[in-house]
Amino acid sequence: MDANAQPQNHRDNVLSSLNAAIEAMNLAGGISSVTPAKAVFGTVSVILTMIRAGFLLFVLIDCELTECMQDSMINQVDYVELGLACADICTTLDRGLYGKDLDDLNSSVREALGQLTT
Repeated sequence: MDANAQPQNHRDNVLSSLNAAIEAMNLAGGISSVTPAKAVFGTVSVILTMIRAGFLLFVLIDCELTECMQDSMINQVDYVELGLACADICTTLDRGLYGKDLDDLNSSVREALGQLTT
């Protein structure tokens, strides 16, 4: 097996996951009738796009595995995982808000949405 195949597959999977999450956030923001939720979905989409850009930049540099680059890769993986976890939370939020307006939500949910938008 080619030594470069596994890292390439991992990079492709990461980029595919980020692209799918960005598309899901854009879709959720486009169809949500809850204005604060739209802001949350939009913010997460922007964050995921920034993570994807940083990941692509790191892949393009593709330096040798020095200690500095290993630390950078660990940080990059952490950012990707954190971004995808945020997308998972937003997907769950989207399912919970489906077909609801802001007035349909109790005060604690509205407060939580408010905190996510600040």
